[in-house]
Amino acid sequence: MIKDPFSQSSLRIVFMGTPVFSIKPLQELINSGHSLEAVYTQPPRKSGRGMRKNNSPIHDLALENNIPVLTPFNFNEKDSINTLEEIAPDIIIVSAYGIILPKEVLELPRFGCLNIHASILPRWRGAAPIERSMMAGDKYTGISFMLMDEGLDTGSVLNNFEVPINYEHNAEFLHDKLSYKAASELINIIEQYVKGSITAIPQENLGITYASKILKSESRIDWSKTSQEIFLSIKALNPFPGTWFESQENKRIKILDAEESGLCGKPGEVLDSLIIGCGENSLKILNVQPEGGKEMKVDDFLRGNPINIGYIMN
Repeated sequence: MIKDPFSQSSLRIVFMGTPVFSIKPLQELINSGHSLEAVYTQPPRKSGRGMRKNNSPIHDLALENNIPVLTPFNFNEKDSINTLEEIAPDIIIVSAYGIILPKEVLELPRFGCLNIHASILPRWRGAAPIERSMMAGDKYTGISFMLMDEGLDTGSVLNNFEVPINYEHNAEFLHDKLSYKAASELINIIEQYVKGSITAIPQENLGITYASKILKSESRIDWSKTSQEIFLSIKALNPFPGTWFESQENKRIKILDAEESGLCGKPGEVLDSLIIGCGENSLKILNVQPEGGKEMKVDDFLRGNPINIGYIMN
């Protein structure tokens, strides 16, 4: 009997990721019996009031576990490719890395590059699949494990796992469920793939949609949209970047939670405390966060910041 070459030894793995979403998958790799040779993540960014450089969440987790961290701005320089060649990974695992991998990197590992994508491909290829799936009112989304090619999330899929969307919760809740699902399935997918137990299947040409990056302009409530469209945006863009309207004092009021209402009025018209007319039906605001303030129930907000019935929001 021929022994499975990976039953006695570990794979040499390189992980590439940047945001919080990638923490759980990376932790699973750290806890596995495989050899995590290096972690690639985006370079430290200036942020906060002091504009100090801060590491990505993945950077900090790697350092805590004594894993070498590399932060190239891109792979255009030959030195970046040479470094990766010296590491000689069997496989590269990519999770929301945010840097395009050229053909030389994609073809370098023996088993290629495996991407963790937060949707059921080919629906919602691209940068913001979690937010776009909620904004569209999808009933479910999921995790796809895909072998990367030079296209935008166009590679063949090893497997996918559905996750229902519950609109009682916001995007952060769905984000965490998807991250957990990705982590719980990751090691099994890797090991099945390298053993040849699963085969990558090309994506269908039907049902392709693209999850474009969220624009700042989408944060401001457009009251000419239907109450359902606005409700879905509030859920999808919470906690970041958040949705907001302007008060009578020209202050930004972030909406943290709301529900649809059956009342009718003009778009942006304040109908009650605090029910606002939309292009179709209306929206009852439940929780808000005033500019520079803390989260509060809308009744508490209105006691100190009354908004007149009949006022038209811009």
